Amino acid sequence: MRLESLRVVWLSAVLVLSACSSSPTPSGDDAGTPSPGGNGQPDPGTGGSVARSSRNNLRFKGAERLATDFATALSLPADQVCNELGQYPCTSYVHTVTLGGVDPYANSLYEPLTASGVTTPIAVDRVVLSACGRRVALDLATPSAAVLFKDIALDAQGRLADRGGTPVKDAITALYQRGVLRDPSDAEMSALIQLSTDIEGSGSTQPGQDWMKAACFVVLSSAESVFF
Repeated sequence: MRLESLRVVWLSAVLVLSACSSSPTPSGDDAGTPSPGGNGQPDPGTGGSVARSSRNNLRFKGAERLATDFATALSLPADQVCNELGQYPCTSYVHTVTLGGVDPYANSLYEPLTASGVTTPIAVDRVVLSACGRRVALDLATPSAAVLFKDIALDAQGRLADRGGTPVKDAITALYQRGVLRDPSDAEMSALIQLSTDIEGSGSTQPGQDWMKAACFVVLSSAESVFF
């Protein structure tokens, strides 16, 4: 019995030493599709100031991280980001599985889906629209405590009184800084200003408010926002 015990101890020690001496997993680049400007070279689209990542490994944020990031970007309580019928959280109850989560209790789903479903973009859009709508409503209801859309005047038809004015540009800048942690490019700034004109021509009865929601939606539903 004693000899057998020693043999077990000796075998365990050998296995431990073997594991410790094995080479660690290399931390080099992923064997993915090479990207332009790889190997640490500047990204041609950034003017040489930012090096393009050499690891092509974008990942979907998932329900919990999306809800947290949206709540943080829009200064909303987590329970106000999106709710079904005003009471069931969209990300942790209604669209949990669709957004990459699990549902072990109701559907015995213990692992997330291996690929996003066809309804995943729809669920993301719904959460973003709900969160943006909530932020716009709060900013318009209490202008003195507005987080994003500060001092933006609307005319008698509900349009932006000054589409290219400082308050509008400040709101766009705040959206990008809060949503994707950077300043907007000149092209992005111009595109969102032009969006207000497009909305006015669509027959909207409240074009200024609809522009605020749409601008927020554009930034937070972008690939840069929902992937990491």
